[in-house]
Amino acid sequence: KFFATLMALCFTLSPVITFAATEGLTKVDIKDYETLNLQEVLEAEEIKPAFKSYSENDDQITIYLFRGQGCGYCQGFLKFLNSITNEYGKYFKLVSFDAWYIEENAELLTNVSEFLGQPAEGVPYVIIGDQVFPGYAEDYNEGIKAAITTLYNAKDKYDVFEEYNKYVDEVKRKEAMAKYGNFAINFAFVAIGTAV
Repeated sequence: KFFATLMALCFTLSPVITFAATEGLTKVDIKDYETLNLQEVLEAEEIKPAFKSYSENDDQITIYLFRGQGCGYCQGFLKFLNSITNEYGKYFKLVSFDAWYIEENAELLTNVSEFLGQPAEGVPYVIIGDQVFPGYAEDYNEGIKAAITTLYNAKDKYDVFEEYNKYVDEVKRKEAMAKYGNFAINFAFVAIGTAV
């Protein structure tokens, strides 16, 4: 009787331990965050646009930039992006998150960088599809251009927030299955323990 009761108690507590690990995991809607597009961020950083015309549309891929207002490396990346907009601007739009001064954006950076398996150690943190460019150096320029065109031409365009949300859904689904599975096992142990 003691053994059955002990086993039932262990199985009863197991979902609590499982769910505590992912309790704060929620889906992301970037519309809920304070962001800037390319033109807005260039203005905020006092960088004069080098492009003749630029517009955003749903056919473009999204470059996600986590930055800090006034960060020199972030400005370096923005100046580079500004310089290629005449040639590459038809392929991309920019969503910029200030992760220095906006706490929610900093938390988002932590979550998405961990999801990508490349925890952020600072800004800028640039995401193009499933490729990450941590920091900025001129050595990245050709890789950034290649990432933009590769993602734009891809049949299935990877978007990190769509994939993150799928991951959250899958984790929640598995948690629910584990919860109901543990409930059934608990019930069986309690029934056996009572019978014994």
